[in-house]
Amino acid sequence: MSQAKIEFTLIANRQVVLAEYPFDYSPFNLVAAKLLNRIPPRAHKQAFHYEGKRYAYVSEESGLIVMAMTEEDVSFLGTYNYILEIQQAFNGSYKSSYQTAGPGSFTDRCSGLIRSRMETFAKPSGAGERLDKFIESQKDILLAVADRTERLEMVDSKYEDLDIASKKFGIEARKIRTKLWWKNTKNWLYLLCALIFAITLIVTVFFIIRKV
Repeated sequence: MSQAKIEFTLIANRQVVLAEYPFDYSPFNLVAAKLLNRIPPRAHKQAFHYEGKRYAYVSEESGLIVMAMTEEDVSFLGTYNYILEIQQAFNGSYKSSYQTAGPGSFTDRCSGLIRSRMETFAKPSGAGERLDKFIESQKDILLAVADRTERLEMVDSKYEDLDIASKKFGIEARKIRTKLWWKNTKNWLYLLCALIFAITLIVTVFFIIRKV
């Protein structure tokens, strides 16, 4: 995982860009501005991926959006902590005035704040390294759980297949048992009819002989 280096930051009121740093990052400025149109008008957080970069943002119900651009493998947690710090600092100073502000109104006033926070997050720290290791270990655990879940789903699927097969076998067995019962019943009926015919024949012959 890469060091939590923030390469670009944008603060906006919905689609109005209030501040951005560095201001001369023209490709990222344009991409970030276009991504503002895809952010829903509610409290939300998400990340867009574009040409190897990740544009993470946090938005508020009021319309305030703070976006930070990093490499795709930079820690999500570090990026969102940075965004929340910028968001808190901006609200603390300009919450009552940014709603009616025009494009770029806060670029000069926020450049120092953004630059200092970017430099702070670019510095390696033992806590950050331990956090990254913890996140990686949790990923391994989640992957192991996912693998186990997948195997359990396979077992469940096989069990369902066996259950369906056993039900089909039971239905076929009942059909065969019914068929054999009818066959045996017919055989007994044929035998009974033959016995009755034989008795009738014997009685008839006996009476004929007596008359003679």
